[in-house]
Amino acid sequence: MNSTETNLQPTILQLMTASHAHSLLLLRSFHQKELASMLKSPPENCEISLPEESNLNEWEVTITGPDSTPYVGGKFILSFTFPAEYPFKPPSILYKTRIYHPNIKTDTGEICAAILYDEWGPTLNVSHCLDTMINMLKSPSADSPLEEDIAKCLRDKPKEFGKKAKQWTKDYAM
Repeated sequence: MNSTETNLQPTILQLMTASHAHSLLLLRSFHQKELASMLKSPPENCEISLPEESNLNEWEVTITGPDSTPYVGGKFILSFTFPAEYPFKPPSILYKTRIYHPNIKTDTGEICAAILYDEWGPTLNVSHCLDTMINMLKSPSADSPLEEDIAKCLRDKPKEFGKKAKQWTKDYAM
């Protein structure tokens, strides 16, 4: 390596670091604008807050169970954790409120990854995530379940599924 190459290396590294820092600032700005928009005009049946005001990467979302579902009137609390690569990678979403649903783990609150993550792209956003969560409550699916017993109940005994989901909503979300 000659002295010219040696002298260029820190400059290239500094440029790469500066470029990365600029990208992170742009993403942070995008994230702040998205949060401000959501707080100003949240989607129907949703409330958004920051558990720690200084941490934009952790959101708490409360979804009110939609009408004409066994979840009606329930207040379901979800945590949204945004990776540093957001919006290129989706947020991690967990239900903190227990819920009787075939696509949500009853013990951890994990959601079925295929529902949100498989088709994620940088043009999608929090609004898309919230729409997806609400649609999950409106239309539980027995396909690709995380809770096979609940999916079986939904498939084979839909009235019993509805009763259990209503009871869990009453027990855990009201």
